[in-house]
Amino acid sequence: MTTRLTAQDFDQELLILFDAYVHGNLDRRGFLNQAQKFAKAGVTAGALLAALSPDFAAGQQVPKDDARLKAEWVTYPSPNGNGSLKGYLVRPAGAGANKLPAILVIHENRGLNPHIEDIARRLALDGFMAFAPDGLTPLGGYPGDEDKARELFARLDQAKAREDFITAAGWLRSRPDATGKLGAVGFCYGGGIVHMLATQLPNLDAAVPFYGNTPDPAEAAKVKAPLLVNMAGIDERINAAWPAYEAALKAAGVKHTAYQYAGTQHGFNNDTTPRYDAAAAKLAWERTVGFFKANLSAPPARTVRLRGNLQAVSATGVTLRTRGGETIELALAPGLVVNEVYPIELADIKAGSFIGVGAMPQADGSQRAIAVTVFPEAARGTGEGHYPFDLTPQSTMTNATVADVAAAPEGRKLQVKYKDGEKTIVVPPGAPVVTFRPGDRGLLVNGASVSLTAQEIDGKPTAMRINAGRNGFAIPY
Repeated sequence: MTTRLTAQDFDQELLILFDAYVHGNLDRRGFLNQAQKFAKAGVTAGALLAALSPDFAAGQQVPKDDARLKAEWVTYPSPNGNGSLKGYLVRPAGAGANKLPAILVIHENRGLNPHIEDIARRLALDGFMAFAPDGLTPLGGYPGDEDKARELFARLDQAKAREDFITAAGWLRSRPDATGKLGAVGFCYGGGIVHMLATQLPNLDAAVPFYGNTPDPAEAAKVKAPLLVNMAGIDERINAAWPAYEAALKAAGVKHTAYQYAGTQHGFNNDTTPRYDAAAAKLAWERTVGFFKANLSAPPARTVRLRGNLQAVSATGVTLRTRGGETIELALAPGLVVNEVYPIELADIKAGSFIGVGAMPQADGSQRAIAVTVFPEAARGTGEGHYPFDLTPQSTMTNATVADVAAAPEGRKLQVKYKDGEKTIVVPPGAPVVTFRPGDRGLLVNGASVSLTAQEIDGKPTAMRINAGRNGFAIPY
């Protein structure tokens, strides 16, 4: 068996050069030129670079096909960022459709590589729903090569990328299979993104940055989430800014704990490279999982659905007049998700469509549709099942795949199937049929018909997701 190299097998100056290369402060030629003086006994500078670079097979802890997990690639809308992003979603297979606390996993500056996928799987084995977006999606996604990934990463619009991760947090929290409790963990670049999210998301429940750049100390007062900060012992590039930021956190009364692992290098948790420190990584990961369990297991904020028309709109909030005549002022969550709902034809419902049907049960066991939503392909599987719905008393919701479509005297008859059963749906003439697509805050205008979900955050009702109609279209559900 080949003995794995560790940081102790390399000169510290060479490790510093490698860190500069990894983070774009030194190109490949520059690294090789400067590393040449460390090449000994026939070992070339190129061989040193290869030895320091990731070996993903060596670092895999959880196989991709682990039967204990359900993993899938999904795409979520990001209208304020790059339009949409794909990511890797992992849940314990035994959890079924049960609601789980969710953790957003943010990669290093190479996109969603196999190591970060493995991190997501590890979290799922600990009972969480983990989602790892690929920030390189707008440039084709992680290319399978670390050098190419770094080159692509340098071309990213970072302002849009930050919006992509903010939106990912809102999307993940609002999933029907999430409890509403949300944590975030990130490494290197991802650690900096986690710090940023903590300043932008007042409803983030736990944040764990690993050796990430800190925000300007003036931003510390915005942090509401408890922080667990993991830092390397030998990492001046990151550590130099920490004392000022920590002082600002203390002044703002932010709950935080920081650990600096003596003798470790930047990237010590990444078990695909020689910078990995097994003892420190084990301790840091145990602390991380324990921190998430402590902060994400409490009952989530209650989510309510509200329907009506907007009466006033500002950059930070809206006033809603509900269908029952009540007027409610709501703040807008930083990670607010906005969808545009628009009408389509009954004929657009076809065998294979994934639909959501708000309905009333009939004496013969079928469901008489009040309204039908045809989900876009990217949202297939959302909320799959049959359960009570809050549209009207005794109404139901069935999210399922259409197995058969047939004409009937009373309209259109659909046979739909979901993972635990099937239903017959009767869609009468005139029942509204709609679909939706990613929207933006431009849909939020006075008079707009909306259906929204809200939670209480910092004592204020806050809209987390808003479905809106354009140009007077009335949302039917």
